[in-house]
Amino acid sequence: MIESIPERRPPLAERQKMASEKPSDNKGFALSYPVWRCKVCGYLCARDEPPEICPICKVSKERFERFI
Repeated sequence: MIESIPERRPPLAERQKMASEKPSDNKGFALSYPVWRCKVCGYLCARDEPPEICPICKVSKERFERFI
């Protein structure tokens, strides 16, 4: 007999409470740096400049665009 997968998420009331809570004013890593996206594979990285070579598809930095 096949059984359903047990629910692992918190109960609905707890999820709604977490969603309604105000997020902290803590600025994350990605917000302090521009985000660069590889136009070929979609790789994202947060740093001052795009990488010289994409670690995923190996294209040069000219194929990156500023994402955020």
